[in-house]
Amino acid sequence: MQEKSAEKILCVDDEENILHLFRRTLGREFNLYVANSAETALSLIQEHGDFAVILSDYNMPGINGVEFLKMARQLSPDSTLVMLTGNVELDVAIKTINETDIFRYMPKPCPMEVMRKVIMDALDQYRLIVSKRQLTAALEQKNQELTRQKHLLEHELDMAKIVYSKVNQYGHEEPDGLDYFIQAKDSVGGDFLLTHKSEDSRSFYLMMGDLTGHGLQSALAVLLVTEVFDVLCDSLPSLETLAQNINEKMCRKLPTGLFCATLLAKIDCQMRQLHIWQGGMPDAYLLDVDGSVLKTISSNNLPLGILAEQDFIGSAICLPLSAAESLFAYSDGVTEQTGADEQMFGVDRLRQALLDTPIGSKRIDQVIARLRDYQDDRPQCDDISMFELNLGKIGKVLACN
Repeated sequence: MQEKSAEKILCVDDEENILHLFRRTLGREFNLYVANSAETALSLIQEHGDFAVILSDYNMPGINGVEFLKMARQLSPDSTLVMLTGNVELDVAIKTINETDIFRYMPKPCPMEVMRKVIMDALDQYRLIVSKRQLTAALEQKNQELTRQKHLLEHELDMAKIVYSKVNQYGHEEPDGLDYFIQAKDSVGGDFLLTHKSEDSRSFYLMMGDLTGHGLQSALAVLLVTEVFDVLCDSLPSLETLAQNINEKMCRKLPTGLFCATLLAKIDCQMRQLHIWQGGMPDAYLLDVDGSVLKTISSNNLPLGILAEQDFIGSAICLPLSAAESLFAYSDGVTEQTGADEQMFGVDRLRQALLDTPIGSKRIDQVIARLRDYQDDRPQCDDISMFELNLGKIGKVLACN
């Protein structure tokens, strides 16, 4: 036995023999409702909700088929409307089609096989309309959600900018002898530079960091690192202690997977020493007065925020303050910037720019000029940061003499 269609079909005709024919031939196959007047049919629509197909005779006493279908459309807007009538006058057909948005106009009497085919087509039309409406509603809901997310992202970005600006304005020292450049790929990046001079001006700390990610998450991470850095530096810690404490705070407070490639430097005027802790940053360079590399300082530690406190081991190197003219360091956004040939700027071009800097000019300006020329009109690939710490100049600023 064939299963009935779930959608409701309403047939309206004032002739009982026609309704009986509908019940006998269509009732087994479709979820069929019948009415012998427009008034009864309207009551059925109000009682049972939307009908998939509404088939109505044109010539009925009281409310005719055209007027009925117009009212039915108001109550059941998705229904597919079919008109059945013995009146074949062209003006009636045109009036019916224009005023009721009718799907089919059929002569009466109509063979049942034709009727069944029309109803099946009308059901397909109804399903198409419902599917389109549901898809439109889903699309509208999705658009609303995307708009909401866009507003949240815009708000998050504004918050990130505020947080990041707080870090940059947090009273950090910028002594003579320190030259630096930081440019985020997006509005808020993960590269940062922190400095701290002790109250007696005999110790100077510097931290260059490259955090994973961008936006509010990285800005909040920078804020956390900054607070730990500022508080700890007041107690004149070793770089190993400083790194360990920042690492412990990051592992406890920040989400897993958020880590920070870091270079820490400390100038100790009392001992006339330069201490450097390297964790995941590109090679740093000790330069002579001409920009030649005297010593390459490679990373010998993991970035901060990866290992838990009990597993963290970090070591710094110690050099005499007179070991070089300056210390130069950078983030990987410098060397990994691509040019028109799809190749990276690379270490060789960076070191050549350091060598080619004219006397009296800033090496960072020379590197940036070479980098931008190589980059041409291509977008920035990553955050870019670098610093040069002139050890002689900063030694004069501090109480190192």
